[in-house]
Amino acid sequence: MHKLASVALLVLLSASLAGCGGAQSAAVPPHVRAPIGASNAARLTITIQHATTASSAQRRPQYISPATQALAVTITGPTALSEGINLTTGSPSCTVNLYSNLVCTVSLALAPCPSSTACYTGTFTTYDQAYTNASGGSCSLSSCTQPAGTKALSQAQSVSFLVAAGAANNLPITLGGVPTAVAVLSSATTISGNALTGFVLPMAQSGQVSVLGVDADGNYILGPGAPAVALTTSDATQFTVTPIGTSAPNLFTVANASSNPAGATLTATVTPTTASGASPLTAAADIFSGSATLYVTNLGNSTVTAYDAQGTQQTLVGSFPSLGGPYSIAYDPANGWLYVANNGSDTVTAYNGQGTQQGLTGGWSGLNSPYSIAYDPANGWLYVANYYNSTVTAYNAQGVLQSPSGFSGLNGPTSIAYDPANGLLYVVNYGNNTMTAYTAQGAQQSTPGTFPNLSGPYGIAYDPANGWLYVANNGNNTVTAYNAQGAQQSTPGSFPNLNYPQGIAYDPANGWLYVANYSNNTVTAYNAQGVQQTPTGTFPNLSGPYGIAVVP
Repeated sequence: MHKLASVALLVLLSASLAGCGGAQSAAVPPHVRAPIGASNAARLTITIQHATTASSAQRRPQYISPATQALAVTITGPTALSEGINLTTGSPSCTVNLYSNLVCTVSLALAPCPSSTACYTGTFTTYDQAYTNASGGSCSLSSCTQPAGTKALSQAQSVSFLVAAGAANNLPITLGGVPTAVAVLSSATTISGNALTGFVLPMAQSGQVSVLGVDADGNYILGPGAPAVALTTSDATQFTVTPIGTSAPNLFTVANASSNPAGATLTATVTPTTASGASPLTAAADIFSGSATLYVTNLGNSTVTAYDAQGTQQTLVGSFPSLGGPYSIAYDPANGWLYVANNGSDTVTAYNGQGTQQGLTGGWSGLNSPYSIAYDPANGWLYVANYYNSTVTAYNAQGVLQSPSGFSGLNGPTSIAYDPANGLLYVVNYGNNTMTAYTAQGAQQSTPGTFPNLSGPYGIAYDPANGWLYVANNGNNTVTAYNAQGAQQSTPGSFPNLNYPQGIAYDPANGWLYVANYSNNTVTAYNAQGVQQTPTGTFPNLSGPYGIAVVP
């Protein structure tokens, strides 16, 4: 869970002021009280909230990102200022209050305006890295430095304000959060899946989706100063989107109006406040209705057969031609195509969901006994595990070879899976009963765990609901589960009735794992704990089932 980002800045001009401000209006004009005597110091107070949960954060009035470590202040007017101020524990201006929040109060010397008209213009920017400053206090922006890679978190540009002589001037300034990404999150159990793999919403049901701006340090931007958010659908006849309203500005209700399986694209937009100086961002996520369709490759007769989640065979217009010893199948939600790794012909062929072959411009060069194929939504590449020469090759959607630099340490790789939570690819090695992890460029990653008890591993599937990786072991007819760090997980169920298991796939709509059993021509279903489920259909007409893919 990301830490919650928040934005609130209060400039207070009163030598006797104590504590920190509460909820403030998002408006910028100052509130000026009647003169009560001379005042020489302007005090700027910022409260940096400690980490909190999403629910409790939204109940608080204002926030500033927990990653905040510095503030840049530039003021023009009768007194000109250009200062960098550290906002960290140990800085002279900062203390920790009873709520574990960091409260920083900085004194600024500003001469009063000559009249009752605003005479100052200020720009305030927060950063995620402190300034290099031996005293720990403030420094001139022209002389103090920050580490490379320092990122802006929030900003208020060109704020006009008045400093009145002898007055307690309260100037609420709401910093606008600076988003660098858009988060689209399911907020209801009726909507499964995620923005990377696609959401699934059953027909005639509704659920909630959250849209949030994310700052450069991965914090959600919420509260006054947060970007305005919007969510639209590409097919309003199938999926309707309704904002909750001002009581929950980040929440939207998505209703499935389809009577047949359908799909659409949700487009999320975050529009930062004008004062932040940031630009709008968008993100897209697929959403599907109905139950998933399962596609199974049959090595026995070089076919692909399709089933609903209950094992009832589906009638397709196409016939998946040009297969040659199909081992594995993968789905690319970006174009809606299915890709089949043909071990018998050292090829990869592509089809739409009806089994009609698609023409490709690339030639899938470099294949050598391809066993498995997996899609990485982060870069749009398809990765193929080549058994005979122990390599992994990468391609774009057209089959053009890409150039990742690594993937060392493979030994008879038979399957590959992508983990969207950490962006790593996991490869099972049949040759030495191991699993190895890599970045998208093939740099091998070390894991504290060792992925123990693998035995002739063939298939691998990722379950985003618990973050586990499940491996089908045909050496001893088992399925073993691991976290992303390689520690084996205990499952109360034992994944019974496996018979030389090959492919394994996860269905986000019902949370089941499906396993293709090569020796007895079956597909068996299990929950995440290994307890066998009972589909109403029988998955007929299988012939040496090898690979399996779930299309939400």
